[in-house]
Amino acid sequence: MNVLRSLCRTGALAKKFCQTPVLKTSLPAIQTRFLSDFPLVSALENEISHESEGKEVPDLVSFLTEYRKHIKGTNVVLQKEFGNETIKVTFDLNNQQELPPSDDSTGETPPQYLPNFSIEIAKPQGTLMFNCYFPNPEEELPESIMDQYVIDEVKYVKPGQDVDTAYNTDFGNLDTVLIAEFEQYLDRRGLDQHFSSELLQAADAFEQKYYIDFLKDVRDFL
Repeated sequence: MNVLRSLCRTGALAKKFCQTPVLKTSLPAIQTRFLSDFPLVSALENEISHESEGKEVPDLVSFLTEYRKHIKGTNVVLQKEFGNETIKVTFDLNNQQELPPSDDSTGETPPQYLPNFSIEIAKPQGTLMFNCYFPNPEEELPESIMDQYVIDEVKYVKPGQDVDTAYNTDFGNLDTVLIAEFEQYLDRRGLDQHFSSELLQAADAFEQKYYIDFLKDVRDFL
């Protein structure tokens, strides 16, 4: 070590071994970059304030209280038991319909989203699955069913069968009596109009919370 110190004081090897590393990016350049990001940070702060102003933080626990909630990222699973059946309702905040702004709306209106979701009713004999969505308000439907979900497809999965290989059918093409009986079957399990309305509110609360969290995360990243 003493020899190396001597070489560092004088000698031909000093430049090779003892030069202080030079930063490729100077401090003024870093400061300029940070200053140039300030308008974005300011815009994020304004949006966070706008989204939070006069609004209570949604209490996600208060929705659909009879269900246990499993949340992983944007994926939400609601689960409950009904006799020997396990009922799961699954939706993803990244898989929603965004509604176009209303033609008669004045000023800025926040975007609205309708969740697509699935219902699984599992028993030892297999699983009955329903793919569902909420109708677009622009569709000409009675006002009484605007917040009632619609079944798109239904399939039955045998025990041990890959879900993707199970046959599914268009629910709307079923016999009208069969459609009515399926709807009663779901109503008896609490998957009714009240559930439908609460699911809409819960999805909206999740969307609001995740959007504000996104804004804050990006602000903190900058």
